[in-house]
Amino acid sequence: MVVENSRQSRTIRAMLSSVDSSMYRPCVIALFTVAIAALPSDAQDGARHAPPPTPVRVEVVRETMLAPRKRVFGELRASQRSTLAVEEPGIVREMLAREGDIITQGDAIARLDATRMDLELLLHASNRAAMQAALVEQQAICARAHRDLQLLRLAEAAGGTNAREVADAESEVSIAQAKIALAQANLEILNASGALLEERLRDHVVRAPFTGVVTKKHVDAGAWLAEGAAVVDLQATDKLEAWFEVPQELFEQALVQVELLQHTSEASASMLGAIQIRDALDHSIVVRSLRVVPAIDPRSRSFSAILDVESSGAKLAAGFALTGFIPTGASAPRLVISRDSIVHGDAGPFVYVVRDGIAVPLQIRIDFPMGDEVAIEAVGLTAGSSIIVEGNERLTPMSRVAPIVAATITPATGDSK
Repeated sequence: MVVENSRQSRTIRAMLSSVDSSMYRPCVIALFTVAIAALPSDAQDGARHAPPPTPVRVEVVRETMLAPRKRVFGELRASQRSTLAVEEPGIVREMLAREGDIITQGDAIARLDATRMDLELLLHASNRAAMQAALVEQQAICARAHRDLQLLRLAEAAGGTNAREVADAESEVSIAQAKIALAQANLEILNASGALLEERLRDHVVRAPFTGVVTKKHVDAGAWLAEGAAVVDLQATDKLEAWFEVPQELFEQALVQVELLQHTSEASASMLGAIQIRDALDHSIVVRSLRVVPAIDPRSRSFSAILDVESSGAKLAAGFALTGFIPTGASAPRLVISRDSIVHGDAGPFVYVVRDGIAVPLQIRIDFPMGDEVAIEAVGLTAGSSIIVEGNERLTPMSRVAPIVAATITPATGDSK
């Protein structure tokens, strides 16, 4: 069996060796061609089918003269805060406000029981009517006394009476006039007491002295309140103030700015525009005026600077933490870029600079914000460089990009943010 198998193998080899190599060379070439055709298209021509450049929006780096700014911290406070109290003792019949309710100036917050005051007003009205009747009576008595006096004087002229009767009649007239004056004075007293009772009746309704929000409710319906007892805490919502603790070395400069703000409207707009404030949610805040408390805290060595905040339409609340940037020196050239161009990475903030169609990452250091822009320092970045402001979140370093020039941003100089 083994001898037979080896003989068959030698026969097959002899047959293959007798075949001309030119017969199977075309077959090999055909198989190789089929294999090449079966490869993926991107492997056949990688450069021709590479991903296209990513379209991005770019802006030009600007250089402008800006003063260095110091970071200060503060908070938003309501311009008006009050604990509303009752002026009259009594039982709370209606409690019309709860925590979180927005109260307009003059709105009723609570009503006390006014039954006794209503009864006192009825009693007063009766007393006043009686006094009015007494006054009419005294006026009639006085008129009769005048008539009697005139008749006695006519009789005296005719010799029909004596001087004593005339003198007594004159006294009766004077007494009647005095009683009229007394009745009129009592009537005025009753009028004044009536006005007092009406005022006390109005005081049984606690009303909001200004527009605000109820932050705390102290009582409920049915509670007995003594005179001066607290009802609610009310905090203004339409007027807010930004309070900052500023280092004492800036006190003199702050006083100079306050003085200039009081005399020049142009200086006011420029200086307030240079004060940049942002809240805890990174919202820009517009301010209207500046006040300084001229007292240095002995522990923190700082003073309070107060700015009125434009809160109309803004989603602001008292208690928000604030960060402010105050100019502290002479102006110098600084690079300014859009806030949208900044990408925050593990190594810190950076921007993508477009160079020959490639997005090149470049680390930056943020000096201070300027509304929708920021002043920065960066090695290798110059004014006029194109940086990516839209589409940079999805980029990877050294990606190919197709830049589109964005609309030019107006420098943030006049509006305070």
